[in-house]
Amino acid sequence: MQKFLLTVLSIVSLMIKVSAQNPVGDKTTVLDSTAIMQDLMSLLDSTDNPTSYALVSIGIGNRLFSLHNNQLNAKQATTTIVYNPAIGYFHKSGFSLSAGASLLNDAKKGFGTTQYSITPSFELQDNNNWGFGISYSHYFIKDKYSSYASPVQNDIYTYVTYKKTWIEPGLALGFSSGNFTEIFKGKSQNGNEVIDTGTYKIKSFSMLVSASHSFDGHNIFNKKDGITFTPSLQLNFSSDSTQTVSHTISPNFVRLIKRIRRLPKLQGKNSFEAQSVGLNLELNYAIGNFSILPQVYFDYYLPATVEKRFTQVFILSVGYSF
Repeated sequence: MQKFLLTVLSIVSLMIKVSAQNPVGDKTTVLDSTAIMQDLMSLLDSTDNPTSYALVSIGIGNRLFSLHNNQLNAKQATTTIVYNPAIGYFHKSGFSLSAGASLLNDAKKGFGTTQYSITPSFELQDNNNWGFGISYSHYFIKDKYSSYASPVQNDIYTYVTYKKTWIEPGLALGFSSGNFTEIFKGKSQNGNEVIDTGTYKIKSFSMLVSASHSFDGHNIFNKKDGITFTPSLQLNFSSDSTQTVSHTISPNFVRLIKRIRRLPKLQGKNSFEAQSVGLNLELNYAIGNFSILPQVYFDYYLPATVEKRFTQVFILSVGYSF
């Protein structure tokens, strides 16, 4: 049961770590996943000593750009159902390594894998006062021209929480960077085929301040299960810049693929400011070696924009630990 709970919450931690404004983390909140795992373990087992374990999971949701940063995910211009198989090993020291893939149904190419990811991370263990974690994710993009590919290839996320108060305050910092390509194919006025392409480099820094509390329960359906529900309210800050790396200029250039909403122009900078208010709802249910981890993130964008302000990111993950 220990391994299972660690597994469940590890996956939630390594695959959802970021709240709508942190460009890094598996948990869309700044919450300490290890602390949640230890709470569940203490409810279901007689010991809460850290344990090493491996975890295999499958998730389904609309998270496309980042495993950790729901702020970036909330900016997705293209939304679709994404399947996320993953595997990871979590050492009792707090170090872990996980890998995953994103599978979806591309209208042009059919169902297949669009990208892979690998995430080494560390989470502080056995500390009743503070939670701390840091992770790095690298994304291997299969088709840089696909509108379903993440513009982020490097994602760094770190967080700290204070656990001694009923409402736990938290702070997270993230940095994301990567390249993306847009392409347009059409006809010129004289009937010749025109292909316009542009490659852009994006950088994003984010900070989030959160307030959260975990509600725990055990013996829900039998003596071998436990549940944790964690709501988290977040205020998200960020800055970003987009630069043109290369661009073939055509008099008939039209941008066909728009990957990122809320950026008024492809080349420019947005200064550091409050970007959105977010509410993250996370439910972790464990029974035996199995875990079920639904999570929903609601994001309301604050600055003036012609895009829609209210967006949602969700994922439902099922895991098995051993």
